Amino acid sequence: MLSATRRQKIKEILMEKKSVTVTELCNIFNVSDETIRRDLKKLEQEGIIEKNYGGAILKEGVSIVPPISQRSKEFIQEKERIALEAINRIKEGMVVILDTGTTTQQIARKLKSFQHITVITNGINIVNELITNNSINLFLVGGKVKNSNFSTVGPEAQKAFLQFSADIAFIGTSGISLEKGLTTSDVFEAEVKRAMIDSSKEVIVVADSSKFKKNAMVSFATLSKVSEIITAGEISSELVENFRQKGVKITVV
Repeated sequence: MLSATRRQKIKEILMEKKSVTVTELCNIFNVSDETIRRDLKKLEQEGIIEKNYGGAILKEGVSIVPPISQRSKEFIQEKERIALEAINRIKEGMVVILDTGTTTQQIARKLKSFQHITVITNGINIVNELITNNSINLFLVGGKVKNSNFSTVGPEAQKAFLQFSADIAFIGTSGISLEKGLTTSDVFEAEVKRAMIDSSKEVIVVADSSKFKKNAMVSFATLSKVSEIITAGEISSELVENFRQKGVKITVV
C-alpha cells in the first residue's frame, strides 16, 4: 500500500474514532511501528492530529473530509433541496462552473433538462451526470486525478479554470466559519477552488448545515468573495443572523 493511501485511511479511522494507537494501526496495516510513526509525523505536520504517548488524537476543530463514496450517502435530502434552489440562479446561455462534490452532483442532475448552457468542471462525477445531454457544452479540465473525490487537481486544473470567464460558480466546501471563511482539507483543492472563484462573476457556496462552524486545514476564500450561501438542515437562526451581520447572504431551504 502506498504511504499516501495509508495516511488517507488513517484519517478516515480518526474521523470515526477521534483517537488511535500505534499498535492498532500496525495491526490494521500490517506494517512496522516505525512506518506508522512516520505517517503520524506527516499528519501532525499537516495540522490534522496531535501525537501523544503511544498514538494520536484528531486535532480539535479540524474537519477531515471522508471519501465521496461515503459523503454521497449523507444529507441526501438536504443536498437535493439545495440543488433545487441553486438551479433557480441559472439561465439559458450561461457559463457555469461546477465544483466537484456530492452537492454539486445533485445540481448537475437537475441541469440535465437545460439547453444551451456551458458547464466547466473538475468533477468526473459531474461529467458522468451531464455527458448524455448534447445541448450542454461540457468542459472537463485536466490535471492530476484525485481518486477519493473523482476530481482533477493541481497546477494544470488551476491554469485551465483561469482561462475561462464564467457567469456563475457553485463551490463546495469542507468548512464554513466566520473566522476562517471557506476551508478544505487539501492544498491542491484549495488552489483549484481559488481559480474557480477568480474566474466567476458570481460565487455561490452550496453546503449543508453540517459544514458550518468547522475549519478544515486550508482556507481558500474569505466570506467577502461569496455572493451567496445556499444551505439546508439543522442550522440555528442565531448562527444565520451572525453571518448576515457580516454581510453574507444566506438562503436556507
